[in-house]
Amino acid sequence: MWSDPELPAQLAMTEFYAEHVHSHIHADPQQTLQKYRRRICAELAKFGISIEQLRDKTILDIGSGWQAIVFQELGCRQVYHLDINSKHVDFLNRYVAENGIKNIISEQADISHSLGSAHDIDLAFVAGVYHHLADREGFLGKLLPNMAANSDILFRVYRAGTWSRWLVAMLRTASVGRLTPEQLLRAYRLLHPYAMDNQFVGDLIDDLLTPQWLAFRPQQFVADAERLQLQWHCSAPAFDFDFSDQDENFRVKWHIDHPAAFNLSNGVIATGQAHTENAIASPQIADLAGKLTDLMASLSHYPKRDAATVLVALYFLVRTHSGVDAYRGQIADATPNPNLADWRIEQLHASLTYFRDWLNQ
Repeated sequence: MWSDPELPAQLAMTEFYAEHVHSHIHADPQQTLQKYRRRICAELAKFGISIEQLRDKTILDIGSGWQAIVFQELGCRQVYHLDINSKHVDFLNRYVAENGIKNIISEQADISHSLGSAHDIDLAFVAGVYHHLADREGFLGKLLPNMAANSDILFRVYRAGTWSRWLVAMLRTASVGRLTPEQLLRAYRLLHPYAMDNQFVGDLIDDLLTPQWLAFRPQQFVADAERLQLQWHCSAPAFDFDFSDQDENFRVKWHIDHPAAFNLSNGVIATGQAHTENAIASPQIADLAGKLTDLMASLSHYPKRDAATVLVALYFLVRTHSGVDAYRGQIADATPNPNLADWRIEQLHASLTYFRDWLNQ
């Protein structure tokens, strides 16, 4: 059952991912495990961390548990896994017992208030988590004192100003607190009745309905690292808006030489706040944002079925989809677009005009 939107975000989050997101994305366990094997190796490589460097290290993983499995496979000495949802913890503990694994400890915890048994952490893997936390300062206040000497925190965070993050933030104004996962799924089936892309559907529900969804800029993490006197590494380019093929995430590494009593109470940390777009957008983007804002506001006057249909249709402009050619029985492939940013803006303008006219018929 979908949580009441009036419930506190942290309570809604306890069931949101297991019930409505990962049930789609993790439908094929072997495929999911292979995906996380590739992802973790790729993320480590971005910071020049080799698999050999993980030997005899203590790892903290936060999330559904699949990453903890991969870190254990890579030879880490100890893996601590934390998740706010008991279903993810139960899943991992069953997996650990069935496979005779002794060096994974999985516990249910709200990481803004507790890290459970985790301590002396050599590598904290904070991927796909930070932008969903309501209390980022509380989390950092728990994490930093539990890091070991010569340790690292790897962040992978939603990047403000990219096409997908910009568009999702706009679409969420018409979905959060009004629509349910079931309504979005019915709209998806209406628009795409032949086959379901579980990754797309899971991302759709995640993006449009997760109780806490934020986007940041790399300089916020750099500012906090410098204030905390930590070494940092971030190669993400600086930009305000880029609707081409810029990565929708960015990566930052914080390095802790020596554990210390980190003081986070002297003023608000930069990453403690959601990013607000304060850059002056180009007239083209400002005009597009105005039209999209008007359409999203108007959806409250129409049936939820129609609102869900519009939102899901526009979400197809956000993410790739393993579209099926029902006539030929083939997967449809697209060739790279050298003018992607202009094409995206043009298509969204056209879509907004179409749906405005459709709703007013």
